[in-house]
Amino acid sequence: MSKRSFAIPKSILLWIRVGISLVLALLGLLWLNEENFPWWVNLFVMSASYLVIAYDIIVNMLKSMIFEHQFFEEETLMVLASLGAFALRFFGPESNEYFEGVLVILLFQIGEFFEDLAEEKSRQSIRSTMDLREQIALVRKGDDFIETPAKNLQIGDIVLLRAGEKCPCDGVISSGIGYFDESSLTGEAMPLEKQVDDPVYSGTIFLFGQTLVRVEKEYENSTVSHLLAMVENGAKSKSKATRFLTRFSRIYTPVVTVLATLLSVLPPLIMGPGEMDYWRRFLYVGLNFLVVSCPCAIVISVPLAYFAGIGRASKHGILVKGASFFDVAESLRLVAFDKTGTLTNGMLYVERIVPIGMNKSDFISAFLIGESISNHPIANAFRVFARNKGKTVQVEKGEEIAGRGANVFYQGHQYEVLNQPKNSENACPKDTIGIVSYLVVDGVDQGYAVFADSLKENAKKTIEKLHRIGVETLLLSGDKEANVERVSWALNLDSFAYELTPEGKFEYLKKEKEKNKGAIAFIGDGINDAPSLSFADIGVAMGGLGSDLAMSSADVLLMTDDPLSFVDFLHLAHKTKRRAIACISFALTIKVGLMILSTIAGFMGTWSVPLFVSVLGDTGVTLLCVLLTISLFWERKKKRKRKFRR
Repeated sequence: MSKRSFAIPKSILLWIRVGISLVLALLGLLWLNEENFPWWVNLFVMSASYLVIAYDIIVNMLKSMIFEHQFFEEETLMVLASLGAFALRFFGPESNEYFEGVLVILLFQIGEFFEDLAEEKSRQSIRSTMDLREQIALVRKGDDFIETPAKNLQIGDIVLLRAGEKCPCDGVISSGIGYFDESSLTGEAMPLEKQVDDPVYSGTIFLFGQTLVRVEKEYENSTVSHLLAMVENGAKSKSKATRFLTRFSRIYTPVVTVLATLLSVLPPLIMGPGEMDYWRRFLYVGLNFLVVSCPCAIVISVPLAYFAGIGRASKHGILVKGASFFDVAESLRLVAFDKTGTLTNGMLYVERIVPIGMNKSDFISAFLIGESISNHPIANAFRVFARNKGKTVQVEKGEEIAGRGANVFYQGHQYEVLNQPKNSENACPKDTIGIVSYLVVDGVDQGYAVFADSLKENAKKTIEKLHRIGVETLLLSGDKEANVERVSWALNLDSFAYELTPEGKFEYLKKEKEKNKGAIAFIGDGINDAPSLSFADIGVAMGGLGSDLAMSSADVLLMTDDPLSFVDFLHLAHKTKRRAIACISFALTIKVGLMILSTIAGFMGTWSVPLFVSVLGDTGVTLLCVLLTISLFWERKKKRKRKFRR
């Protein structure tokens, strides 16, 4: 019988350690003034309490020093400050501050826990999405179809596609006709009809039809696999914000350590090297200096501020995968957008109708008859348009014409909806933007309808608000020039690029980043956007309708698919960082004031700053900062009319 290993989760283990450490520390406080317990018993209990909660921090500090040659990490100051509190006991029983030494590490551990918890909760929201590597394909084996992982497909396998499924392979149609949505790869909103020997690509969506696909590429060489590799390479070159606390501690820790050492050594050497009273007095000042300088308020309140910011964002449908992206948002200079599914709905609508030889009402009725038996997205869009005009029809006989349109016989007349007119003289102008379908009745052209992809409701507001705060906007799309230019003009974007492959988008962003004028964000939803999402400083994906690969590559998910939510994210990032800076400023002001006061008292020699005041300057300020940061989570969402400037 095999033994099952049992591991306690890291978070639970931490709180067990916190509980044990607190119990031991409280016992040490109870025994502090008991005559029956000698001082070394109190030292032993408090040391045990300290080691229970601090052993991993000490190990990390030593690893940084030995292997990374980093001598001034945040762990270093935590250990120095806590050991400094322990060292005060050497001045007599009245200076026993073991509990303060334990409290320093407790607060630090809790701050780290909250920061890790915030990021882990965001990750858990993403893990429910399906991994494209684990997609299942139906492969023909004799007369049956067997479920097979897509990564195990071999060249020559015949795969059955069902309506609504993602194509699991790169191949060609071996049998049947079907319509494919390739917008996630190309940005083209128009579904494409595929016939025998036409190529199909992994990750695209099979809309409807009866289709068998012959595998032409092994999975590692497929479109999806290629994009996954680009995502990994993009992630390696992504510029991430270094944690603020790490940057802060690398400056703050050595400065505080040197100042405390100088305060302990220089004054006695100058005033009287042989006077032990000077040495005791200024060593006390130096250790007091270390205790009050302990950045507990900063260490715990800054992660809590970002934790509250991430939590508040998630309440409003914005999932942020890490606190560092709040910092990156402050230096944002350019936002690049995908088109289809990001700024547009990815759904066709009737932009206008142009009848020839009949009035508009009759044209709508005739066009509806011609599309009545079709399930094509153009037919569906026109049915919605006709229904809004009060038009309905029931037709039983008709057929779809592969690659051309639909053909219906109704009440003695023939109605055709085609992608070309019967007479080229009746064709629409060449500069027409959109998808055009022609109505032919009894062999005679009767006009055409123009279909377009509709803009999202808040797309224009999003661009306006980004311009208002000084952020440039760019449209990158795989769609045709006319369609991209139309959207760019309608939304007043600063610039655009069209007919871009996934590699093209990636390279375009790379050139923008090389200009080094600030951070770049990319907002998209398709498989073709994944490399760009991974490469950008902030990758933002539409979490409601976005592809699995796009969501897994992004740093921020907009679960409502509303681009204006990105502006809400920028507002929240600005407010979160401002709250964190307020806590830092408040804590440093109090601490620097107490440091100066303690130093003056040491030189005067007639009085000293009581240690409980230093403790209050640490733990009291910490409590106030915690209350200030946590309040961010419960604040109501402000109206979007509110402006902010960076």
